[in-house]
Amino acid sequence: MRRRQSMQVLELESRVAQLAEENRMLAEARAQAEVSSSNRNSSALAERETEIESLKRMLQEANEVIERLKQTNEGLRSSTSAIAVKHHEEVRRLENDHALTARELDQVRGAQAQQARVVQDKDTEIAGLRAQLDAIKEQIRELQQQILESSKPTENPDFLDAHDVDYFDHRCQQLSAHVHQWVLRFSKFSDMRACRLTSEINDEKLIDRLDNAVLDGSDVDTYLEDRVRRRDIFMSMTMTMIWEFVFTRYLFGMDREQRQKLKQLEKQLLDVGPVHAVRQWRAITLTLLSRRPAFKRQRDQDTEAVVQAILDGLGKILPPPSNLEDQIQTQLRRVVREAVGLAIEMRSQRAEYMMLPPLQPEYDESGDLTETVAFNAALMSERSGDSSVTSEELEAAGTTVRVVLFPLVIRKGDETGRGDDEVVVCPAQVLVAKPTTPGKKAARMATPSSDAGGVSLFARSGGAPSDVTMGEGGHMEGGIRRVVNQE
Repeated sequence: MRRRQSMQVLELESRVAQLAEENRMLAEARAQAEVSSSNRNSSALAERETEIESLKRMLQEANEVIERLKQTNEGLRSSTSAIAVKHHEEVRRLENDHALTARELDQVRGAQAQQARVVQDKDTEIAGLRAQLDAIKEQIRELQQQILESSKPTENPDFLDAHDVDYFDHRCQQLSAHVHQWVLRFSKFSDMRACRLTSEINDEKLIDRLDNAVLDGSDVDTYLEDRVRRRDIFMSMTMTMIWEFVFTRYLFGMDREQRQKLKQLEKQLLDVGPVHAVRQWRAITLTLLSRRPAFKRQRDQDTEAVVQAILDGLGKILPPPSNLEDQIQTQLRRVVREAVGLAIEMRSQRAEYMMLPPLQPEYDESGDLTETVAFNAALMSERSGDSSVTSEELEAAGTTVRVVLFPLVIRKGDETGRGDDEVVVCPAQVLVAKPTTPGKKAARMATPSSDAGGVSLFARSGGAPSDVTMGEGGHMEGGIRRVVNQE
């Protein structure tokens, strides 16, 4: 029992000693913790005090900045108020100026509208006066023609109005000059406009006419792009159409059925009678038929169809100003009437006066120029105005013809219709080509050939008889009739 109690006492003492040791260790740890906590608190307190001082300085600086900004804001506010007042005054002034300007603009527009109406009235009056003037001129020409016809000797048994080569030479030169003047006006009226090139034209026949106007194989577009040189193309194209529609007719203004009958009758007469007698019959017959009122009406209708055909073709290349269309048409109508009168007079002579087909280029299947047209001094006249070189020198140099402005006109037979000798009435008026770079090959775009056709003069000499006559020209008719039917 005592031993057990002694053992318990020892255990209790050991336990007390252990607890005392633990208590001491806890006291030391507590003391260390208190020291550490005190150090941390002191450090944190110092940091807080430093931070507080820094914040106080920043707050003071911010207050100073706020104070400065307040002062600046007050200055800006006063300045803005002054600017706003000035702006409002400027806006009111500009509004007043705008209102005044608007009133003045309305007044100017009203004055311009009134002037435009006055100008339009004047234009209408001018157009009316021009129409009256043209009508009076036409009446004067008709009266002059009637006076000339009435002054002719009535004892003339064959009723012929006979003329010689010089007369028709003068008439051809006059026609050429008038066509050139009209083409010049037509081009100048649209001087600031560019021509449509062949790639922009959707008319194969028109493209073919343009290509055939240039004989040396050069590109026609290069001439259309030049506002001066394009006149040569217009001149060639206009004369080609006048030849095709006017000078290829057996008698311009006669209906197709009657033409066919007369041509057939002339062919039969040539088979049995002398040539000069048949020519005499033709001259008298056509002279008398051309004086019928019905013929004159048909002639005027066909003339108007030719005018419209030429204007339609050229208008697709260079559209004229709309305000000048009537003037252009009136001037062209005079030119075509002159050509019609010349064609009828040529057909009413005992001798055969012929305007030969204009020259045309010849191309192979690949579109390359096969042969150029050489200048012939006996049949051609160079019209560029260069007097430094004579026609004989151009022929000797083998100069190539570039453009034909006016076709060749010849007379077959003498004044009485006897014989088949050919005389040049009016040489073809041409422009020659400038020397090209050696080795350069001329070519053209592939386009259909012209329905009118052409004949080459370089293949025959000037003295050889012609194998083309107006009596055999039936294959060249038909172009104008299609135009008339469309009208």
